[in-house]
Amino acid sequence: MAIPRDFYNFFDICKMEGIPEGTAKAAIVRGLEGIAAMEALKPIGHLFKEFEKPVKGGMRKQYGIRRTHYDYWKKHGIPPKLSPGRPPKWEGATEIRCYFKKEVYDEFKAIVDKANSMSMVRVSYRDMLQVAVQEFNDRRRHILKASDS
Repeated sequence: MAIPRDFYNFFDICKMEGIPEGTAKAAIVRGLEGIAAMEALKPIGHLFKEFEKPVKGGMRKQYGIRRTHYDYWKKHGIPPKLSPGRPPKWEGATEIRCYFKKEVYDEFKAIVDKANSMSMVRVSYRDMLQVAVQEFNDRRRHILKASDS
């Protein structure tokens, strides 16, 4: 895929910064590490991304930086602080997507709503579904033991 519109091309950045084309090409040989090692782009070198562009006979690597990151750096003199993102809520869990008959799910929701109205602690439908599956497993452990022997 070519560089998206919200990214500056590496060579355009080099022209804007006054970096000679030979120096830019030499950095490209080492890829992202070469860009990060360039003295003029050292503060923002870690923000560059690699893109592959299809050309005749194969793929060509292109490098770019998000426009907002570069513009922020030029305006404030420091690289932007990037959030690592929201931590995952479910570690060590498996996602299961399934469909229920409407009547079954409505009854399940009614039971959870009634339990929540009687309790001080609120439980989500997702958490209660996990409890229901756990109860199903607990009641049928003998099936696993019988098949092992």
